[in-house]
Amino acid sequence: MSAPRLLIVVASSTGRTARLAEAVAEGGRDAGAAVCVKRADDASGDDLVAADGVILGSGVHMGGIESSMRAFFERAAPLWIEGRLIGKTGAAFVTAGLGARGGAELALLSLLANLAEHGMVLLSMPNRLSRYREGGCHWGPVAWTNPRKGVPGPTAEHLDAARAHGRHVAECTARWLRGAEPPTEVAARSRSSQAAEELDRLARRPPR
Repeated sequence: MSAPRLLIVVASSTGRTARLAEAVAEGGRDAGAAVCVKRADDASGDDLVAADGVILGSGVHMGGIESSMRAFFERAAPLWIEGRLIGKTGAAFVTAGLGARGGAELALLSLLANLAEHGMVLLSMPNRLSRYREGGCHWGPVAWTNPRKGVPGPTAEHLDAARAHGRHVAECTARWLRGAEPPTEVAARSRSSQAAEELDRLARRPPR
């Protein structure tokens, strides 16, 4: 099986979310995925269709996502009509200002909700991943860029959490693809077995 193809679409007005995106990409590549990172302004529907999994990242503004990400959603709307993204994997990450989690969670849910609209398989962030406590949330990685205490992010801990989630998404996508596309020999054997069972059933059916 070829390496899973992950597309990371990032909206980053200050560059902080872009740094988190690169860490997510590093984790995905560590797990053997082919990763492409594109800014929301530049990403296209063709990029989405070509990917096996999509990871969205955005800065948080007043509890919402950046305008360039919203515009990207609008451009991708025709794919929803055609159902072109159904069955792909999807995940999200954000950077947020103050340490109150409300805005970050709302933004993550907004990103994931769009992926769900397209019929994608959503991948959360397990609390067993590295640095989950410092830079994680069950919806995805979060970097605090203007905390009430501590160093502005993304910190080394935030980046480590992002890398861990990138690896997780790549590994889950690879497992999903292996299940969706069994080896040719296995698939052929399964079809042969089904045909034999159908012939046997017909042979055993009493005559009318």
